[in-house]
Amino acid sequence: MRALVTGAAGFVGRHLTAHLLAQGHEVGGLVHPSDGGPGSLGPRIEVYSLDILDEGALGAAFGDFAPDAVFHLAAFSNPEGSWKEARRTLETNIIGAHNLLYAARETGRRPRVLLVGSAQQYGDVPVEAQPITEEREQKPLTPYAVSKTSQEILGRRAFWAHELPVYVTRSFNHTGPGQSDGYVASSFARQVAEVEKGTREPVIRVGNLSARRDFTDVRDVAAAYCAILERGEAGRPYNVCRGEATAIGEVLEELVRLARVPVEVVVDPERYHALDAPLMVGDPTRLKTDTGWSPRYPLRDTLRDLLDDWRSRI
Repeated sequence: MRALVTGAAGFVGRHLTAHLLAQGHEVGGLVHPSDGGPGSLGPRIEVYSLDILDEGALGAAFGDFAPDAVFHLAAFSNPEGSWKEARRTLETNIIGAHNLLYAARETGRRPRVLLVGSAQQYGDVPVEAQPITEEREQKPLTPYAVSKTSQEILGRRAFWAHELPVYVTRSFNHTGPGQSDGYVASSFARQVAEVEKGTREPVIRVGNLSARRDFTDVRDVAAAYCAILERGEAGRPYNVCRGEATAIGEVLEELVRLARVPVEVVVDPERYHALDAPLMVGDPTRLKTDTGWSPRYPLRDTLRDLLDDWRSRI
């Protein structure tokens, strides 16, 4: 299979390209010019440096690589940051998806296309209505969530109107080695690593630790995306999640337990966020039934690898 990955230089993109190569596939990677050029992903990946908002460059890359499968990961992916950069979020995630779907159609090869969405599309779901299934009504609350809901609509339209085999996910929280510190588990891991190194006081200040989230290892997420394209059903949304809720406080507790020096945790009410939902857990039944996928990495192993990664980075 010739697999083209957009956002290949990103957190999930690097794990996905590694997974595809390990499976023996030919891999092409689209990277934003700010993320590097040819050779930035290693010698085994054919790299195209372009902005997905550039229709001409995107179409040329599709024509040159001639993919059998496309994994669309490129996005502005920070829900909170999307309030400050709403225009950029909407343009990148909606127009970018439109351009990609058009380029896929124009190749004449009808490649399978995976559009990566988000659990944020569900909005604020009552605790009693969880775990969340794919039948749940979408009520996006942030510009980011709106853009992902719109992307899914574009994808399903391409499937219905143009018979393009489009697959869509609604991915819940994922973490692991290589994640930026803009996300809660990775932020904690970085702070623990800095405390160990002596560049930070041995105190971690936190907000709401009672919120519970559904965390999946990024390497399991990469495997899920491949499983959906290989064995899933086009036009049908898939929750990508573990199906288990873990309190943010438990994540921090495990990272502190793994620390090589004592770390104090201090709760700071100013760090609470108004949109912190008490629970967000998905139902992965459809994904498991249709594709046979199941997570391989226990959360404890994921957090250990995440902390080790930050130790190597600092």
